[in-house]
Parts: sequence; structure tokens; C-alpha cells
Amino acid sequence: MRLFDIIPDKLFSVLVSPLKEDYAAILFKIYEQYLLTTFGIDREVLMDIIVDYIEEKEENHFFEQALDDEIWEESMDSPAGARDRAAFVLRKLESTGWLTVETYSDYKQYITLNDYAIRILEVLDKIRQNKQTEYQGFVFATYTLLHSDEAEKQGNLALEKAHEQTEQLVNGLKSLNHNIKRYIEKVLAQKSPAEILRMHFQDYKREIIDQSYHRLKTSDNVSRYRPRIVKKINAWLNDDAWLNRAADLDVKRGRHPDRETAKKDIYRKMDYIRQAYLTMDSLLEEIDRRNAQYANASFLQLKYILNTSKNTEGQLLDILKYLAALRAEEGMRADDPLPAHIQPLYSIFTQGYLDAGSLYTAREHSKNHRPEEMSLPEGPDEAQKSRRLAHYKEMLARRMTREKINHYVLEKLSGRPAITARELGINDVEDFVKLIYVAAYAPSRLAKYKVDFSSRERVTTREGFNFKNIRIKRK
Repeated sequence: MRLFDIIPDKLFSVLVSPLKEDYAAILFKIYEQYLLTTFGIDREVLMDIIVDYIEEKEENHFFEQALDDEIWEESMDSPAGARDRAAFVLRKLESTGWLTVETYSDYKQYITLNDYAIRILEVLDKIRQNKQTEYQGFVFATYTLLHSDEAEKQGNLALEKAHEQTEQLVNGLKSLNHNIKRYIEKVLAQKSPAEILRMHFQDYKREIIDQSYHRLKTSDNVSRYRPRIVKKINAWLNDDAWLNRAADLDVKRGRHPDRETAKKDIYRKMDYIRQAYLTMDSLLEEIDRRNAQYANASFLQLKYILNTSKNTEGQLLDILKYLAALRAEEGMRADDPLPAHIQPLYSIFTQGYLDAGSLYTAREHSKNHRPEEMSLPEGPDEAQKSRRLAHYKEMLARRMTREKINHYVLEKLSGRPAITARELGINDVEDFVKLIYVAAYAPSRLAKYKVDFSSRERVTTREGFNFKNIRIKRK
């Protein structure tokens, strides 16, 4: 379907009128009130909301004059007060398709936002409040949907919602990348050091670093659930029974006419999710590059503005600033010739030909390669091999494997059901390292012992080792 088969032609007319800021503010107030209601907004309540806004703007003569002119142009009427103006605004929003007025059985009129208007205002409200995407929410939701028990029974629904979450994640990352690019353009347009520092340490830090970039690299890191998401998608791709069951459910829902068409759509969604997570690193690397580019642009712009030196760099900057000012004042373009009083100072020209004195290095015809004879490098002698082998054997012998720790603990227990860390005899660094491995390997199902960490007692040996007096029990 075409867009304007769904929404009215004049829907956006209020957002391009001279009073667009005021119409937008009133629509947001209506939207906020609508979220608090169940069925609709009482017409009188809505009128009070618009009247309050108009009365707040009484001292703004431009607003009053523009609204009166609009009322006169459309209805040939002169409003008597704020309520008449509010009634016109309400009729205007209704006629352009934002609102619908309904009369209920109790003869009261209620105002409802049209379905498309709710979606548009939801998006505009997020843009207005600069709400940032919670990336971990999308990744976690995708993982939960794919690994839930119902995903085996209602696989078509789980896959559909996981596909939606993945699309939102990818679009959110693209939006973050674009936002950083927008900040690069903004910082390059700044002429005041104070504005550059404020943008860097307030706006950019709050909107990009704190809300998005830092969490993207820490708690919201997509790599946390990515392997398990890809593994689940691969398992479903190879499970014909699951695919047929999910396709049949989609056919029953009326989403597709037959099983084969439904399976093609399921394959498309699964391939999108898998490829999105497998190729996401390139997008994340681009975001890292953009972030570094912004930091560099901010520093260079600040350095450029604050440069007051009289060396060659400072003199060139002064010339460039002067030319930039001329371009701004006189409307010069980048390809316009320099002013007459500056032109003789430069002997820069475009070289349109190549000769023996050019900087260009001409390509040469390839020559037949004649490789030189190579001799095999001399290897280590037998004595060196023996020393290296002994060194590796010593390293292997010192490795703390699970089997060695099991043997160490059972030897210390020597028939007893349990011992404490103090009784192990921590006398040197090797004993202390073994205690660490005892605690580390304890949760393993292959460990032949278990550790009780509840004790709060700490032990300090004469050699200076300090540790919790854990209790080690035989399984």
C-alpha cells in the first residue's frame, strides 16, 4: 500500500506551518495525557490542556498574531479569547487527521489519537528526548526468545520477535555511528574553545559515551550472547522437524499460503539474524573508528583556534582564517580565484603533464627473476636440544593440573573427612599457589573434593601469606 492511502494528505501541514513548534508542543502534551487514559481524553480536559498552553504564550506577540492570522485565513473569524483559540486548534488537529472526536452513550465527547498518529508521536518523542538504544536489551531479548521452552512449540513466533529485536539492534548501532558523525560535523563548525570543551565534556560524554559507547563496550557488549544465539540458529537450520512445525503454524495464522512459502520466510529471518551477529564486528569497528575520529577532530579544532604562535604553522593558520573570513563575508566559493591583492603571493599551479622532472615514478616492465641459491640455516646442536627439552619438561612438571591438585588434596586428607587451609601447611610460594588452585578447581565436577568458603577466619603465616581458613571436604 502507498503511504498516503493510510495517512491523510494534510497530516504534516501543522508541522511545517509558522506555528510548527507550538503545534508540536500541543501534540506532545496530548500524547502524554493519552498515555495515562484507557479509552480516550475527555474533550473538556483536552480543551483545558490547550487553553493552559495558549495562556502561557500570552506575552509572545508573534504566537498570538500568527494564530489569529491563521484563524482568520481559515474561518474569517476573530477569536474572543484563549478558549476560542483552543477550539480552533482542536478543530485544526482533527481536520488534519491527528485526532478523532467520538461521542459515547453518555453524550460526552472523547478525543482519541489515530493509530498512525500514536506511532509517529512515539518516534518524534524519542527523537525529542534523545533516548538512546539499550543494546543489551535487544541482545538479551533475542537470546531469551530463542532459548525459551516455548520456542520449540511456538518457533514461528519466537523467530519473528527475535528477528524484530535483531533489526532494532542493527538499526540502533547504525544510528549510534551516524550520531558520532554528526558530532564530528558539529565540532568542526565551532569557533569558540568554550563551546568545543562544553560539547566534548558535556553533550558528547552524556549522549554518546555514557549512554551508548561505554555500555556497548562493557555491560551491553553484544559478544556476551552472540555465540549461543548463532549456535541456536544453526541448530534450527538443520532441524527439519522444527522447520516444518514452525512453517505449519505460520500457515495456520494466515501469514503464508503454503508450507514452502512459510519456510522461505523462516530461512530468510534466520539467515538475517545469523549474518547480523556474525558480521556485526565490522560495524562495531566502524563505531570505534568514528569515536577516535571525533576525539581527534575535537583536539585539532581546539588546537587550531588556540594557535597564536608566529612560526610557519601559525602564519599559515592566520592566512587560512583570513581567507575563510573572506569566503564567509563575500560569499566566495572554494573554486573561486583568490583576491587580487593575495594572488601574487602564491606560485601554486596545477601540473597537467608528466616529464623527467615529475615526482611521479613511472612503471617499469617486469624483469625475469633469477633467484639466488639458498643454503639451509644451521639448527641447534644436540646439547642445545637437550637443554631446551629439559626446560620444557621442568615447565610441564610445575604445571598445576586438576589431577595434580586432586592428588595433593587427597594426600593431605590422608583418610580424614575434612581439613582446613591452615592444616595444609602454607610455608612457601608454591604451597600458596596450590591453595589458590584448590579453591579454583573446587566447583569442577571432576574435583574429588569440595570447599566450604563460609568461614570468616583469616590466617597469616610467619612467611607473610594471608588467606581465608577455608574448609576442604572429601566428596
